[in-house]
Amino acid sequence: MSFSAIQISSGFFTQDNKIKYFHSDRRSKALNVGSFTQFSAGLVLRAGREVHGTLSIQSHLSSKESTIKKLFAGVNDASGFSAYDMGWIARIPHAHNPELGPQFPRSLEWIVHNQCEDGSWDQGEEDVQRVCSTLSCVTALKTWNRGECSVQRGVSFLMSRLPLVHNKLTKDMKAILHRLLQEGKALDLELNYDESFVQYIREQGQEFLQRVSNDALDQYPTSFVHMLEAFHDRPKWQHLLRYQSSSGSLFSVTLTACAYMHTGDRKCLRFLNGLLEGPLTKPNKNLSQLLRLVDWLEHLGIERFFEKDIEQTLIQAFRFWRGNAAGSGSQQHLKSFEDSALLFRILRRHGYEVSPDVLHQRTFCETRDLKELSLASHFLFPSESRKMLDSTPIIDVANQETTFPWYSIPHRVQHIEYMTKFMTSMDSISMSERASLLAFTKFDFNACQKIYRSDLQRVMRWNEECDFGRLGFARQKEVLCFFTAAATMFQPELSMARIVWAQMSVLATVIDDFMDTHDSLDNLRNFCTAVKRWDPSALELNEAARIIFQGLFKTVTWTAECASAVQGRDMTANLRAQWERLCDAFFREAEWRLTNHCPSLEEYMENGITSFALEPIILSAILFLDEKVESSVLDHPDCINMYVRVSTIGRLLNDIQGFHRESSGGEFSWIAIYMKEHPGTSVEDAVVEIRKILNATMEELVEDVLRPRAVPKRCKRVFENMMRILNFVYHKGDGFSTDELRGHVKQVLHVKLE
Repeated sequence: MSFSAIQISSGFFTQDNKIKYFHSDRRSKALNVGSFTQFSAGLVLRAGREVHGTLSIQSHLSSKESTIKKLFAGVNDASGFSAYDMGWIARIPHAHNPELGPQFPRSLEWIVHNQCEDGSWDQGEEDVQRVCSTLSCVTALKTWNRGECSVQRGVSFLMSRLPLVHNKLTKDMKAILHRLLQEGKALDLELNYDESFVQYIREQGQEFLQRVSNDALDQYPTSFVHMLEAFHDRPKWQHLLRYQSSSGSLFSVTLTACAYMHTGDRKCLRFLNGLLEGPLTKPNKNLSQLLRLVDWLEHLGIERFFEKDIEQTLIQAFRFWRGNAAGSGSQQHLKSFEDSALLFRILRRHGYEVSPDVLHQRTFCETRDLKELSLASHFLFPSESRKMLDSTPIIDVANQETTFPWYSIPHRVQHIEYMTKFMTSMDSISMSERASLLAFTKFDFNACQKIYRSDLQRVMRWNEECDFGRLGFARQKEVLCFFTAAATMFQPELSMARIVWAQMSVLATVIDDFMDTHDSLDNLRNFCTAVKRWDPSALELNEAARIIFQGLFKTVTWTAECASAVQGRDMTANLRAQWERLCDAFFREAEWRLTNHCPSLEEYMENGITSFALEPIILSAILFLDEKVESSVLDHPDCINMYVRVSTIGRLLNDIQGFHRESSGGEFSWIAIYMKEHPGTSVEDAVVEIRKILNATMEELVEDVLRPRAVPKRCKRVFENMMRILNFVYHKGDGFSTDELRGHVKQVLHVKLE
């Protein structure tokens, strides 16, 4: 039986402490909370795969598969050349006698056979790249007076697109086009050189090239390494060969071709010969394009449909990285600092061991380079971050995407944001491909949203059955608690993890409010004693404590039985121990408040890590991922360190935002205790100190999440999810009351995307 069959009638519990579930014939039966072990260990793991809506998502994917899957076509193809590269190769004259024609006649054949219907080359690239590739190819054909019809069609494309892109060209693009236009004019290529947009490109390009000194070209790493072909014979090509890889390549295919033309170097020739060996097929997307596609799929929230394709892309990317790091070269090349920083960011995001040295070679001049540097900088580890800041400060671009780190926004909020700008920003695939991909993304989002609402209804019915609404002192935050789960654990198959996360969050909130608002230590102590005894018939509890304990007992018992079925071992003791520790920590804070005892900072933080109540939320959710988690993992120092760090982050963020509120209520906070231990310190100075600790802890947790650890990747992501939520909800308020946050809750859970 699948977990999708376990539904709620009036709620999770019957009056006799049994759990209701439905068979497929919809007849309700009662199941004692102790009998869940009869289910197979894979019970809940299979749940998400059978959740309503998943099949319709898969069906819709199949209908779009031919369009979407082809975006990854050629991910394993290592040819690595573009039409722009082929145009440069084709212009190389025969090594022994230029009158014999081109050194690589097959390159001319390739150019003729791979022209697109509209007369361009490199279809699927952004328009600026297509213009450069097309001008490179027609110049090559004109050099040898081949393919007259292809030249005419290429010229027609250029004259139709140049007016549209000339104002969008970067300085390096203008310089490269100026060089190609110069060659074309010398070859009598029939372009209208008097058109204003052509003159603009030539003038701007020439002005840029003239401003660059020869000394700047001779330095390495030079800021112009990605566009040295534009400088013709000015670079010292023979000198540059010292940076040649063992395979014979020099930075890129185009620069290798240029170096061979200027030096006749045999290693360059060997590389080019090897590149053109075997069948030449139409070029597939290069590594940079594929990495951008992976980046977008992840930011849209549909990467799970392309796991194999993404894995193959990452393997190719890491091979490229490793080959360059070892000096062995590669046939795929990155053309800019932006691409290199993107490569670093994607590989590190997926747990590959890569060095940030590429970020220190900041040979960039474009805003997009600065943007990618800022994005990549958020993936640095503590020692790396300090090293970078000591060398040259990072310049942040005035953009929310770069101002706020990736770990400060929940996935689903980010997905919605990226969908709004996908059509205008994802320019490495065609408009029709973008439209198809966006339509599928919205379909998937809406289908998942239905599942979220069903999960939320279960949580709300559970909250009603627990009678928590009768507790006037308790904040009713079940919707917000569920939002924090759905916004991060968004995959449809994680229903059980979302429900458990939300329930544990609600329980922690209710117990915290109980401890904060009651003035009788005896009543609070009785509650903690009942939690330790784990006896639902406890008579010493007042009405409020009895309501809370009954809800805690039933929920934790049910969760433990489900987790035991999933994990194949009894999880009851683990879950009970978490709540015992939490209630003890809550009681200790209540005791400080009621006895006017001011703890030391060390004492406060040691208790505060537990009292922030993340242990039962995180470690319970981890038990309902689609894999077993051994006890050795949960007890491993790596897992414990992540729990301590994320709890420290939560405690300090809460203390910063809630300082004035909690101080007026008689509660202690890090800031108040620090000011007491350091007389004369202002609130502002204390906040500076607490933020130092906060930022350092954040960097340490980032390293924990991204580096290979004893903790499985999916488990680490739960800690990451909590870090995202904490940073997000405490960004502008106390984590509960901002209108902006309520708007995000509505968007993620209720607003259908059209």
